[in-house]
Amino acid sequence: MGLYFVETTAFTRRITQMNLEESLVRLQAELIANPRAGDIDAGTGSLRKVRMPDVGRRTGKRGGARVHYLYMPKHEVIYLMFVYAKQQESALTPTQKKALRIVVSEIHNEWDHRSRVN
Repeated sequence: MGLYFVETTAFTRRITQMNLEESLVRLQAELIANPRAGDIDAGTGSLRKVRMPDVGRRTGKRGGARVHYLYMPKHEVIYLMFVYAKQQESALTPTQKKALRIVVSEIHNEWDHRSRVN
C-alpha cells in the first residue's frame, strides 16, 4: 500500500499562513525515506519533532520551522499535527503538549476501534 500522510486542520492552516507548502513537499519526501526522523518530544504522546527549512525565506532547518508528527508504522500513516516557526516559538508550551497528547490518544483509539471492527 505505501506510506501516506494525514494533516490536521490546524497544521494545514498554519502551513498555508506561513507559506511553507514547498518546504512541506520536501519534508514529506524526507519522511517517506525515514519515517522515524527526529526525536520523540516528551509529553506529546509520542509525537516526533523535526526541523523544516523555510525555502521561501531561504532559511535552513535551524532557522526554519518545527513540525510535530505521529508515525504509525502498523497502519503506514503519518499524521502531520503541528508546525511553528522557530522565530515565533522555541518549543511547545505545556498546554500545547497536553492538547496534542489528547489528539494523539484519540487517533490511537480510532485506529484500535477500526482494527477491532475489521
